[in-house]
Amino acid sequence: MHKGIKALMALLFVVFSASQLGAATFKINVDSLTFNAGDKQDVMGPASAAADGKYDASFTLKLSGAHAIKDIELKNETTGKAWSSSPSSAAGLLLVKDAAGKILNASGTMPVVPVLRGTTLTLYVSDAYEAIPKDSVFTVNVILIDDKVVTGKTTVNAYASGQQQASNGEGITELVYEGTSDLDLAGNGEKIGADGKEDHRFGIKLSFSDAAVTAIKLTAISGGKTVTWDTIPANKTPIIAVTDSGNNILNKTDGSVSLAVKGSFNCTLLAQDIDGVLSSPGVKVKMTLSLSDGRIFEKDAAISQPSPSRIALTAEYKGPGKYDFAGKSEKMESNLNADSCISVTLNTDGVVTGIKVKNTKNGDIWDTIPGNNYPLVVVTNEKGEKQNKADGSVSLQIKSGGSLSLWIDQESDKQAFGPYTVTMVMSNGQVLEASTAKTGGQSAPNVTKADRAVKFLSSKPAVINIDLVGKSKKRAPDGGKDTYIDIEITGRGKIVAMSVTGTSGGWDTLTSNNGRWLLGVREGTKLLNSANGTVALQINGTKKYRLFMQDNGALLKKNGKLTLSVTWKDGQVTQSALIW
Repeated sequence: MHKGIKALMALLFVVFSASQLGAATFKINVDSLTFNAGDKQDVMGPASAAADGKYDASFTLKLSGAHAIKDIELKNETTGKAWSSSPSSAAGLLLVKDAAGKILNASGTMPVVPVLRGTTLTLYVSDAYEAIPKDSVFTVNVILIDDKVVTGKTTVNAYASGQQQASNGEGITELVYEGTSDLDLAGNGEKIGADGKEDHRFGIKLSFSDAAVTAIKLTAISGGKTVTWDTIPANKTPIIAVTDSGNNILNKTDGSVSLAVKGSFNCTLLAQDIDGVLSSPGVKVKMTLSLSDGRIFEKDAAISQPSPSRIALTAEYKGPGKYDFAGKSEKMESNLNADSCISVTLNTDGVVTGIKVKNTKNGDIWDTIPGNNYPLVVVTNEKGEKQNKADGSVSLQIKSGGSLSLWIDQESDKQAFGPYTVTMVMSNGQVLEASTAKTGGQSAPNVTKADRAVKFLSSKPAVINIDLVGKSKKRAPDGGKDTYIDIEITGRGKIVAMSVTGTSGGWDTLTSNNGRWLLGVREGTKLLNSANGTVALQINGTKKYRLFMQDNGALLKKNGKLTLSVTWKDGQVTQSALIW
């Protein structure tokens, strides 16, 4: 026997003698190995003590006697899968905690652990669903310092997917799959970035007294196919884009999230459909939510039925009225310009929590969402009473057959009057949509080639928490935040190219390798550049765009100058300059 073992045995002998614990026979017995069915936590991943968004399998190991442990092994005898406190290529990581909750093998290997009066250990293996896919027999081997092995055994039922909900009502209160959206923020990669396809949308509501959401995963199953999306970086799983009610992106630049939730919290999940699974009839979707304290919550998605939504709302454009409630900002204000009115009727009961109006000819948008820089939609009831809150938002209880008037401010000259698309979001996550097309009151736009003009709406470039373009002509994120400028273009015709140039360098939508970087062009929330970076924009009236550029060191300086050039299909170039 080695000197170290003899020294340890001598120490144990002295301790036992001094404590009058009885005989100095050193051995350990496995009193019990128990699977902790109710312990649904996420404390580790496959190879480290770091949460990975999946429930872990937990076992309680009770030992009696006195000796020293150098390793613990756990094996699912039914499936053959094995784990070790000092993992190898043949065994995954078995995380071991002592009775005080301290991880004994945090370094990746198990140190020698003396046991004097017996002890209780907790064993963890990553991903309970994978570890216990069927009813299984588990065997534990406790390897002592003198290489003797003591064993224990337990039988575990197949780990079933459950939905965790605390008794105090905390958790996921609502998850609704709403079909395709008008946003393009998520692709097949792991970072925020448009791919030219509309994302699929999930509305979620959370309720926690005080929690931090650290990871979100969606799993969709249909026709034998299973697809997952998540917010965990560097795991080769497509991203979930997370946005608030104003379509502001909540993901960090690496795709991860850290959401502080105190009380009720609403947000939207966006995922790109893969292999048509989300579009498949009968698709089933489950969301898994991980918190910083290790808790995991799951919920199956309710499927929103789009067909009733289309008939539950009707809209009619009434034209300019006799009121001036709205201006160009997000507040109720008078600007001496008569507002235009859209009358809507709802054929469903519920609470309206958001309203958006979009001019489908020129892309102009008005809404009731605070803080997103779109002008306000002022809402009045059948008595003509204004219904917006102080910040412009709404929460309106509507009975079937009820009518509302929507007031928007728009210029009468060079303005295409609709048709308009009206979108209403209900408190239950339902989205209602209607168009004023085919209703009276429309007038054709009176915009010609002579009206062509471009102008900057921004006073200077600004940083935004979005990564769509980089330091090349590639339409892809590069890990850095973009800089943006808002512009407005008026005219009639097709735009085939745009460029922004400064005193040093520039950006454009051309494919040529001319030393400039890509200029991203977005309308609303949709990136309009094709895969090779080019644009083809049909203009008939006035449209607003947001241009995205990776800063070359000049955009965020205190003073600067930029020139915007817009090239039309017939060869005409329209320009504007910005000096700040």
